[in-house]
Amino acid sequence: MRRAALLFLVILPATAPAAMLPGDAGRGQVLHDRQCTACHDSRVYTRPNRTVKTVEGLIGRVKLCNQQLGTKLQRDQLNDLVKYLDEAFYKFP
Repeated sequence: MRRAALLFLVILPATAPAAMLPGDAGRGQVLHDRQCTACHDSRVYTRPNRTVKTVEGLIGRVKLCNQQLGTKLQRDQLNDLVKYLDEAFYKFP
């Protein structure tokens, strides 16, 4: 039984990282509409040559924007933003 549980923990993060993202997409949308649209609209997420290609890249990009813009969003707020962006636009596996 322990071996099966360990195998599950080893396999799950590699197969479903986006599904396991913490956060609340509804709160993330409110933050997005208040914070992110000041610099760009949603086309940046859907353009054919977008630079974010993984959920890890999305997390890094959201953290970078927070740092560069000095928005001082807390970890929970960043999680909410990532969750919203993934569910609404990126849909990473």
